[in-house]
Amino acid sequence: MSSVIVEQTNPLATSSSAIYNFKKGHDSFNDFILSYPRGAYTGMRTVGHGAILELNSHMKRVVNSLSLMKLCPPDGTIEPDIVSQQLASFRNVESFEEKLVPLIRAGLQAYYDQEPQAVETKVSLMVTYSYDLQQPCFAAHFGHLGQIPQQRVKVAMENKARTMPSVKDSQWVRDRALMEKKKPQDINEVILMDNADRIYEGMASNFFAVRQRHDLEEGETKSSYVIQCASLEHVLLGTVMKVVMALCEQEKIDIEWVFPKLHDARAGKWEGCFLTSTSRLLLPIETIYCKDGR
Repeated sequence: MSSVIVEQTNPLATSSSAIYNFKKGHDSFNDFILSYPRGAYTGMRTVGHGAILELNSHMKRVVNSLSLMKLCPPDGTIEPDIVSQQLASFRNVESFEEKLVPLIRAGLQAYYDQEPQAVETKVSLMVTYSYDLQQPCFAAHFGHLGQIPQQRVKVAMENKARTMPSVKDSQWVRDRALMEKKKPQDINEVILMDNADRIYEGMASNFFAVRQRHDLEEGETKSSYVIQCASLEHVLLGTVMKVVMALCEQEKIDIEWVFPKLHDARAGKWEGCFLTSTSRLLLPIETIYCKDGR
């Protein structure tokens, strides 16, 4: 599938003076992210061809991640003041929005010109600092948004958890590369868990379990189902996850912020489970494959 990468070559300039470089080719998401030094990234999708789903959430995610990260030189442990000054406009939501919206518009126009049959687009954003160029890097990748499976999907468990899950650090793209490479073709996602059978999230998704509740009193209007998800101190708050949270509140479905336990699934205590992500939206899970073969 073809792609378009748009990079602002003068990232410190205002949007009215922005100069964009367009690279058309077949670069994948991983190719794009890993071509830059470690930094903050996020993956977005269009809705209605030209709008970005939960754009404000994505902007805040990048700003928050950059604020929590320290982009130090290769041989240092402290972010220099000059680097912090140059990144200041990317660590503020208002100034970042002024830069981001024109870049997304330019990229979508270029991508749809190249792929006029495309209905929707996957948009990946990268912000970091290059010590070679002595300036921030600010770029976006526009590519094919695959069809969402119409049937339940299969997932595989992996004993691994992210460090600083609240930060969208591109180092995670490097760390998960081996898991992605080993993932069988019929497996939709790899789910992260620990030695205590506690389930965290997917490599690039949020994970939810559904159980039936047995504590409803007569006359209560709450749903008879409860959703379980690892608490936000342990997993990233995904943009589609926020939509699920809003729907649960609307439908009076309680969310338990506790780790779903794999042994509960094996004991038949779940009614089901599902994934959410920007590209998947919401996918019900059919089969969970574990390393012990059970």
